[in-house]
Amino acid sequence: MTITMVKARPAISLLGPALAAFLATPVARAEWRFTPTVDLRETWTDNVNLAPPGQEHSRLVSTLSPGFQLANDTPRLQFRANYQLSLYDYRGSRPDNTQRHTSYMTAEARARLVGEILFLDANASVQQTPTSAFGPQLPGGGYSSTNSSQMRSYRISPYLRESFGSLASGELRYVHDYVSSSAAGFGQSTGDTLSLLLSSGPTFRKVGWTMTASRQVLHDNIADDSTTDAANLGLRYLLSTQLTLNLSGGYDRFDYHSQGGKTQGASYSGGFRWTPSGRTSIEANVGHRFYGPSYYLAATHRSRGTVWNISYDDAVTNTRNQFTLPATINTAGLLNQLFSVAIPDPIQRAAFIQAYIAARGLPLALPNAINYLSNRYTLQRQFRASSAFQLAHSTAMVTVFRSKRRALSETQQDSQLLGTQLFNLNDNTDQKGLNASLSYQLGARSQATLSAAAYRTESLSTDRVDNSRQLSLYLTRQFSAKLSGIAEVRRTRGTSFSFVGGKYTENALSAGLSMKF
Repeated sequence: MTITMVKARPAISLLGPALAAFLATPVARAEWRFTPTVDLRETWTDNVNLAPPGQEHSRLVSTLSPGFQLANDTPRLQFRANYQLSLYDYRGSRPDNTQRHTSYMTAEARARLVGEILFLDANASVQQTPTSAFGPQLPGGGYSSTNSSQMRSYRISPYLRESFGSLASGELRYVHDYVSSSAAGFGQSTGDTLSLLLSSGPTFRKVGWTMTASRQVLHDNIADDSTTDAANLGLRYLLSTQLTLNLSGGYDRFDYHSQGGKTQGASYSGGFRWTPSGRTSIEANVGHRFYGPSYYLAATHRSRGTVWNISYDDAVTNTRNQFTLPATINTAGLLNQLFSVAIPDPIQRAAFIQAYIAARGLPLALPNAINYLSNRYTLQRQFRASSAFQLAHSTAMVTVFRSKRRALSETQQDSQLLGTQLFNLNDNTDQKGLNASLSYQLGARSQATLSAAAYRTESLSTDRVDNSRQLSLYLTRQFSAKLSGIAEVRRTRGTSFSFVGGKYTENALSAGLSMKF
């Protein structure tokens, strides 16, 4: 099966509206920090195209990766951006299913535009993502295009906040977002959302209330346009300063073309929020929505040297909506929690964490359910847990997840993505994954990191099961304040992206230098 690719739009064309709004925001004083970077790496791999036995190609690959980090933190504007362009050069001919270049970018900002009334949130991203939940999934050298697509998205959200004395406060928010992909079968879409939030003020001490209402309109060049409406009323009762009980009820309405079953109905839930200390919180709810039972859990705990996050949720969603919202917990986010006490200043902490990740060869994103491409609505039930530990000479991170997705809208909308042989592969999936990494300080300037990952993806519609495994050892050395080196040994085993799903393995050795200016 061949997946047709279209030429990617330059990342800057997507960032234009967002960055214009960011940079036009007045600030009290200049606090911009711009750090150019460049990485150079040489990699030998015995399977550059991640193909099954008999179809693999070994190559020496040179990678040049210029990039930058940009940050600002003032009373009016908080901004973070990371960008890196990786250029690949192959000794000998370039095999099929390999890439000449890839881009990675994340940017997010929060701005206060007018007093304490008008604000702006915005984010944008460019990243590589699997086209399907099946086939190669685990990160490697970045040069293989097998089962890989480039995703581009941005989200701009101005909003008004108003306080009605001690009686209530309100927020009126508008969101415009955009999502596209280099995969021709995935729709280019824009979304417009209007939402209203009203909540009780200090007058309501024991009993509080919250009212929400929203409407989202999606325009897609492949799937049908759709509208989503939601309304909810929530009540909370303060039992103590640490424990709050809550009840909620509302109504959800979707207008996608269903394969069968309801697309709208009433919802209700009840639960509690417990915060025994400033470092621990647990929130849990049990309820019912039009698709059946609904559960929610969010638990966090932080001690002097550990961070724990556990969550569970279920929702009707789609691929494009998950790309427009920034990840709540990634590698930088987890380390930000871990080092928040030791490094109080957010700018200094962000710079330290970026250097920390680079020095240990840690991945930028924590393993999560594969957000494979689909033009359809799905019911997703997802459990996630992550933890980080800091010891005298080492740091460890562990993440696990399980995600089950059931397609709700019609199969035909994905016919261009997967072709006729695999048209129902992504209908119902069950994904499980685990990742663990241990970094050890060998000396004042040297670290060793051992990373292991395992994914299992099952198609409940076709009985196909893919297993992926990866083991990597990184050795890093800080030569000076601006120059560091890294060496990696990596072995990956997985399933190729084809109808029969043949197995593949990759063994790779690499060494490189990283410089900041």
